Amino acid sequence: MRFSYAQDVIQLDNVKLDEVMNLHIGKPVLVNLWATWCKPCVEEFPELLKIREEYKDKSLEVVLISLDFGDDARYRTTNFLKKMGVDFESYSNAFKSDEDLINYFDMKWNGGIPATFIYDKSGKLSSSMIGKRTYEEFKKEVEKVM
Repeated sequence: MRFSYAQDVIQLDNVKLDEVMNLHIGKPVLVNLWATWCKPCVEEFPELLKIREEYKDKSLEVVLISLDFGDDARYRTTNFLKKMGVDFESYSNAFKSDEDLINYFDMKWNGGIPATFIYDKSGKLSSSMIGKRTYEEFKKEVEKVM
């Protein structure tokens, strides 16, 4: 997979997300849904990047999906990702409805963010983490799928 930079935020709907997830079968995947306007999302972002850095050589894939919306959503998202030093493919929500997005990840999820979903190597959901988390909490759940 080619590496892109924050300015290359990719629109992600259920079809594209299926493609992304299928690319990572055989690897554990951490998916985080976040937004620039969400203070807890912004606060936990460095923790996610720390997890990615620690586990990148152990095949963990981190998929970041921005839920920013509005005319300047792409601008806000790319600027934030650049500021955070994100140098890997990142995505923005293009699902047709919030309900479709919620049902894709976990029908028990109420749509609150930040939301992190951890999948095992077979692509099965292992953990749903709703709300701001720490590095240690992410690590504990990631270790279960390594």
